[in-house]
Amino acid sequence: MSITGFTDMLDELLDKQLADIPADTAQRATWMIADTLFAAVFGFQTPELKAYLLEAGVATQDEVNTIPLLGTGLYATREQAAMLYGTAIVSNELDEGNQFAKGHPAAHMLAPALITALAQKSSGAEMIRAFVIGYEVASRLAYASNMNDDMHPHGTWGIVGGAVAAGLLQKKGKKEITEAALLAASLPIATSWEAAVTGMTVRNLYTGVGSFLALQAWTFQSAGFVSSTHVVDHLWGSIMSKGINYELFHQELWAPPLLSKNYFKLYPSCRFSHSAIDALLPLLKENKLDAAQIESLHVETYGLAARLDNPDPDNALAAKFSIPFLLSALVHGHSLYDCFSGELFHDASVRELAKRIKVTEDGAMTALLPGKRAARVTIATREGAEISSYVDAASGGFDQPFPARELREKFTSMLAQWDERASSQMVEEALLLPKADEVSEWLERINRQTAKG
Repeated sequence: MSITGFTDMLDELLDKQLADIPADTAQRATWMIADTLFAAVFGFQTPELKAYLLEAGVATQDEVNTIPLLGTGLYATREQAAMLYGTAIVSNELDEGNQFAKGHPAAHMLAPALITALAQKSSGAEMIRAFVIGYEVASRLAYASNMNDDMHPHGTWGIVGGAVAAGLLQKKGKKEITEAALLAASLPIATSWEAAVTGMTVRNLYTGVGSFLALQAWTFQSAGFVSSTHVVDHLWGSIMSKGINYELFHQELWAPPLLSKNYFKLYPSCRFSHSAIDALLPLLKENKLDAAQIESLHVETYGLAARLDNPDPDNALAAKFSIPFLLSALVHGHSLYDCFSGELFHDASVRELAKRIKVTEDGAMTALLPGKRAARVTIATREGAEISSYVDAASGGFDQPFPARELREKFTSMLAQWDERASSQMVEEALLLPKADEVSEWLERINRQTAKG
């Protein structure tokens, strides 16, 4: 297929109007925007971002600091807000993702789209259209280029979708949006998967810097900076991956949009760990096992997940990327929301069992990617029994969706610093985005609730 596969795809997608977006896709986008927004609110409470907010010059609202940082009472410049929202969204490992993109598109969409929608006085419907199309562009680039596994997806292909979403909200023409998209495609940061598994929180900054660059692509485009279609083939086809499958730019394009195949997360851990968690939980429930009964535990899973095999993580982020630690914590009856700090994080029994949990790749499961993400958990008891459980996909995906009730409970749990009335009202307001005449008014209604709670 032609080297113009990316720009041809972009040209086709930019013609899509709100009426072209399937109703269930628009509804899903509304829930995804809410999910991503509340992940940011939750993320602003992390120690690193709390410290940054004290030092970075964010302030009360004025003519320069115009973007509300929800839940903090503070406002930031457009550029600061892009970086802060992007970083906050991914800080607790609760942001949505897409198994075909092999990463987290919405984390890169929200800040550029939201900040631009505020400036342009866009409607909620306009924001949803921009979000869906930007998501498709970013996901298709990721899907077709299949970035090197040693890189982390944050701050890379998502920049392109964020730039496209911002351009749509500015009502830019196809030529201008294509120019900005190619500039954004030229500006991915060099990222390291090792940063995640070793717990280096610079990994969270990848998305923040990427969101900043998505906005800046428009400043660069307006100033006359240019890139070319060749950047997609060269940078994304040979430097950052082993080659582009050009057919994936158009294969089943918009049938349905890839956003319709996203996943939501209830477990605050790397998505690659979720299949193993889903395989373990029924074994614990059906057999009423406790840690003292377990001699060993073996996880067989696909290659990307099998890398999460460190049994003794040094810090909270590394623990979110450790299948042995996560499963041991669950065997001990701990909530995954409570085990990443304090005494539970250092619990000797949790650590001891984690060292007896083996994680290995099953080639047949790897071959199921990207459609399925499978895992098998086998437990050997001290009494000599062996029990096993297999799942072919993690819960929360398009093929195993969570009920709306569970997503609402997730949102309110991320808003736990506010009372029940305020958090419930924030959730209800967030889900009214499609009816909002102006995104700025919609966001301010949510922001007012954070002040009341």
